[in-house]
Amino acid sequence: MSAKAKEERWSRSPTRPTTADFARPKDEDEGIWLDNLEVHLVTHPAGQVKETHVHNPPQDHVITIRSGRMRWTVEGESLDAEPGDVIVTPAGIAHSYVVLGDEDATVVCVDAPPLPKPA
Repeated sequence: MSAKAKEERWSRSPTRPTTADFARPKDEDEGIWLDNLEVHLVTHPAGQVKETHVHNPPQDHVITIRSGRMRWTVEGESLDAEPGDVIVTPAGIAHSYVVLGDEDATVVCVDAPPLPKPA
């Protein structure tokens, strides 16, 4: 594959791929919807607080910390998460978070089943 073809393939960000593909996010909050899950790159600003909540409709929720630090609380148990940490919240389980320090936190969020893609 030529260098140009490789760059074109990596620069695409499919919203609903039908075959194996690669995506390089183009912004700070980008999502990809598949039949059985959705994947988001999300940047949470420093100091952001998300109060205890449950996803409705219920979704399994998997977060991988890419940068920054966050305190995640799931069913009353807390973890000060750093890059590389993974937080798993099964559907229907209450959870919350706060971004720690002065740095934004960037995460990869995988949710299943997917919700309808916003228009």
